[in-house]
Amino acid sequence: KCMILKNSLYTIADKKMEGSGIFYQILLDKNHFIYKAHFPNEPITPGVCIIQIAKELLEDYLHEEYEISYIKNIKFLSVLSPLSTSSVAYVFDKITVLPETNECKTQVQVQQDNVLFAKLSIIFKKSH
Repeated sequence: KCMILKNSLYTIADKKMEGSGIFYQILLDKNHFIYKAHFPNEPITPGVCIIQIAKELLEDYLHEEYEISYIKNIKFLSVLSPLSTSSVAYVFDKITVLPETNECKTQVQVQQDNVLFAKLSIIFKKSH
């Protein structure tokens, strides 16, 4: 079981529907112990944490627990440091829930002020 990052590494500042998707604005806690290890005095949000935050936000939106089934595509495009970017947006596009397979497909962009930090395309499976 993964460590829950919500209300620890980040908090949700805003959430709203946008077209066919959902928009979350989150605040990163630059004092979180993950940043002390990754890296001292030069904190960077680990890629695995960026993915875990996407999973947790999707669960928040759908009110269901999911596990990552398959990562179709992932691109880390810019370094996400809580010192220079304390607030970041997760924009979910095309959230497709497939009840027959208990799966959910989505595309997520992690961005702030015209900087794109990551693009994720993930398939989740409902936890039992």
